[in-house]
Amino acid sequence: MDMGNALRLLKEQLVRIDGLRKPPAFNPEYWIWDKTTIKIMKEVFDTEIVEMFEHAGPHQMAMDERHHYQLYLQTLEEQKQLLEGFIREHERFAGTGEAVIAGAKPLGTYRLHPEIEKVGRRLLEDGYFAQAVEEAFKRVINEVKVHMVRKNQGMYDGGDSLMGHAFGMENRTPHIKFNSLSNTEERDEQRGIMFLFKGIVGIRNRKAHDNVILDSPDRAVEYLGLASLLMRLLDLSPKFDNP
Repeated sequence: MDMGNALRLLKEQLVRIDGLRKPPAFNPEYWIWDKTTIKIMKEVFDTEIVEMFEHAGPHQMAMDERHHYQLYLQTLEEQKQLLEGFIREHERFAGTGEAVIAGAKPLGTYRLHPEIEKVGRRLLEDGYFAQAVEEAFKRVINEVKVHMVRKNQGMYDGGDSLMGHAFGMENRTPHIKFNSLSNTEERDEQRGIMFLFKGIVGIRNRKAHDNVILDSPDRAVEYLGLASLLMRLLDLSPKFDNP
């Protein structure tokens, strides 16, 4: 679930709070609302944010039925204030390219390639967008080197020349193929994928050398998605190796 859908659903949950104020305290309708709200929040927020909502309320032992109901109303009010705060902060930063809410999960439940998950997800969720992209692109470049070593090819510096040597097919068969190269369309696809790999080298070099600031979570997610795609393509490439 992306942040936009999550915030829309949380707004709907917020509207329902006033209808939950009727007794009895902590009735089944409330618990359904509470668990549904938490489920939505878990899709896009980290544990700290979710626990803040889960632990809302005075946490006192009720002295009698009337006091129990008062504690219930206090819990509802605090949960309402938290939801309003989450939504307000999201809307305040929407479109600025800054982190929406501390602990936001830009990727939601989408799972990247396991190696990109390992090096990039936590950095992305902690707001280190440039570092997340840097580590993801480095991981892709290193995987190309690994594939080339397995094919007993010489080591390259990880730049444009590595990608050309690995995937290029000018008057030769590429060392790493993504299809059987049996027709013009397949050769065009091979060439296009090669340029995607060359592209991450150029993007990485520019950001590293020119100190380019990356402050957009959306763009960072898309860069990580590109890295994930390239890793998955590399995983599939051995099936096209020459016998």
